[in-house]
Amino acid sequence: MKKVLTLVFASAALMAGCATDTSISYTIQGQDPSFVNGKWMYILSYAGGEEQVIDSARIENHAFTIQGSHPYPVSAFLYMGRDADGVQISASDFILEAGDLVVKKPAEGVFLLAGTPQNDLYNDLPRRMADIEASARPALRRAEARDSLLRAIVLENRNALALTLLDMRLQEKSGAEIAALLDSFPEAMQRHPALLELRSRIARMRTDVGKPYVDIIGQTPAGDTLSLGEVIRRPECRYLLLDFGALWCGPCRAEFPNLTELREKYGPQGFEIFGVSFDVSPERWRECIETYRMGWPQVHQGFGRAPRETEAWNNYALNGIPSCFLIDASDGRIIAKNLRGQALAEKITLMME
Repeated sequence: MKKVLTLVFASAALMAGCATDTSISYTIQGQDPSFVNGKWMYILSYAGGEEQVIDSARIENHAFTIQGSHPYPVSAFLYMGRDADGVQISASDFILEAGDLVVKKPAEGVFLLAGTPQNDLYNDLPRRMADIEASARPALRRAEARDSLLRAIVLENRNALALTLLDMRLQEKSGAEIAALLDSFPEAMQRHPALLELRSRIARMRTDVGKPYVDIIGQTPAGDTLSLGEVIRRPECRYLLLDFGALWCGPCRAEFPNLTELREKYGPQGFEIFGVSFDVSPERWRECIETYRMGWPQVHQGFGRAPRETEAWNNYALNGIPSCFLIDASDGRIIAKNLRGQALAEKITLMME
């Protein structure tokens, strides 16, 4: 752990000049056979809470160049339109900052933007996470170590990258903890739209660790109305995992088998799952349920609505999926959020045994 944090602080020292973000000029270049001639490559940002196309360029000879300026560095996405399910094609998240960025393809279907300090540190995070996971056991301890790594980077940098990491941490940590870290940012950064949006989301959060769940009402695959509260109040329910997902979400698909296994193992002891789907059609939803043997209660809040337009998304202050909340049915309070894989399995095992 000490070795990993030393690497973090060494990188942070290189970025000291980035602590106060200002107006930037950038160039982004990319070339790959999967880039379709005639389509457009877009830079998209959600800073300030609204989807905004910052810049774009037409793809020619399977290549593109985007050159422009922006008032401040910001977390962004580079993508080539959307598919029939509304999923971004060739999407890659990155930090739009001053400098020359090049699109790289380390693996099939995986794109990274490299060449600037914040992006190079961001791209190196998976390796550093792997170093931590190799030295920390069990999974819950690894989660604590990952949290320490992200916190160290935030405190040493306090820039657009740090805001991106805090956005990620808000999915796992309490709003009060994130707000305290935001208070440590320099005065110039306090006006950054992404920071203001984070503060706004924290203020709007009706659900958080230690708070009661907010009810969700939707339609089941059979067309009946079902609420989260109905399931939690069932006498046999001791702990419930509220899970948000969709078939079009790759990380969701990776987690579904783990959820199926946990429910089969601990369901008789009082563990239940309540799924909220953001699939784009009834057919895709049924395909998801059948493919992954998802026998737990599930609802949808209306096809044809963007996830961000649903009550469930906004009441739980989601910023993406997969997302999940672990609820103690005895008092209806949220006891953890966004535990996945082995960390979730260890938590459920501790509670049930």
